[in-house]
Amino acid sequence: MTEMKTTGETKEARRDTGGLAAVFMFDREPAARQEDVRAAVTAGAGLSSSYFIMNAAATLIAGYGLLADSVAVIIGAMLIAMLYGPILGLGLAMAEANTRLLSRAFVAEVLGAAWVLAIGFGLGLLHKDIAIGEQVLARTAPNLLDLMIALVGGAAGAYVMTAPRISSAVVGVAIATALCPPLTACGILFAHGQPGLAGGAFLLFLTNLIAIAVAAMLVFLARGHRAVFRSGEATVSWTARITALALLGGLGVYLAGALNRAVSEVSIRDRAQQALSRALEGYPGARVIELRFEDDAEQRAAAFAVIRSPASFSPADIALLDDAVDAASGDDVLLHVRTVRVEELTRDGPVQQQAWPGGLD
Repeated sequence: MTEMKTTGETKEARRDTGGLAAVFMFDREPAARQEDVRAAVTAGAGLSSSYFIMNAAATLIAGYGLLADSVAVIIGAMLIAMLYGPILGLGLAMAEANTRLLSRAFVAEVLGAAWVLAIGFGLGLLHKDIAIGEQVLARTAPNLLDLMIALVGGAAGAYVMTAPRISSAVVGVAIATALCPPLTACGILFAHGQPGLAGGAFLLFLTNLIAIAVAAMLVFLARGHRAVFRSGEATVSWTARITALALLGGLGVYLAGALNRAVSEVSIRDRAQQALSRALEGYPGARVIELRFEDDAEQRAAAFAVIRSPASFSPADIALLDDAVDAASGDDVLLHVRTVRVEELTRDGPVQQQAWPGGLD
């Protein structure tokens, strides 16, 4: 009796240990579950009328959300877009060396992306009078952070496919792995004659695509999806895997550089703005509203400042401010100042500002 009890306790302990291990590591899927996952991923990786209809709807919603600078509307587009399915198909195809699924998913993703781009371009032409807003511009300068988000999102999406009890998490995955908004932004920017910015938006989409596919492949491999090579498939599969990993590595290096440049630019801008604010202490009532760095029309390094002021600046004043910006940025920058004239009033009338250097009015 004691022996039977001990054996039962041992089995129960093993079950508990196995369950605990499953929480902290990937456990292999049963063969039957792998078949279900394979069927679901394959179904989502193919072309259909609903694929084009839902991507068109997502593009229209994303496009108007981008033009209206509405984050909530853009999130709605992420939830109904269907570009994610073929990318999961690419990940599973690379894990299992399934050339048929690989070609099916690749064709679906290329045609879906072209479809979204075309609709985004049409929206841009139709509403060319609407200025490009912050939500569009926010998708034109990807960096390493975007790559990391896509990697985690792709891994989460693949794991959700293999763990049906957490299928509700697919909503969060759809939001994290944004695919439709950057492509739509790319089309809009092309329509507005901004190929450079459009290229940045397309790079963000490409970053998401490659990172999601590679992360999904690794998760599927960890969950037990293995290649069963047939004649000629081994070469195709390993070529696809190596190409995807090489592209991911190249993007990682480039986007890491982009992140470093962005951090450096923010640091320089902050130092220059602080220096400009200190230089304006001798001009009562003058305040810096905005400062940005970009090349001017003649491709010279330039800083553009918006200053709220009760009076205008003279060229000599601008020279002093320019010297302060040059010292803070460590570069020879041509400062452009746009003055917003203000007047300070109380119930007793205008507040008399202290005289500026040079006796300005």
